[in-house]
Amino acid sequence: MDTVEAIEEKVRLCVKLIASLREQNAKINKSNRELTEERELLLQENQQVRKILAELDKLKSERKIVQQKLEKLSVQFHKLKMSS
Repeated sequence: MDTVEAIEEKVRLCVKLIASLREQNAKINKSNRELTEERELLLQENQQVRKILAELDKLKSERKIVQQKLEKLSVQFHKLKMSS
């Protein structure tokens, strides 16, 4: 193989390598976009979950207050019932 043929072969290999690298880069970029979109969706869902958890904590606190009031009313009712 003479020098020109060797150089041509190296150029062909480089062209194949560049094409392969471009294809890989395109796949990686597509995957990156998909992952970025998925991340955004997960962040939105996370915010919604946090809001729901905060509302749940609020409802639990309100339920505790209602239970305490019901217990007081129940005690008062039993006192009234006993005194009558």
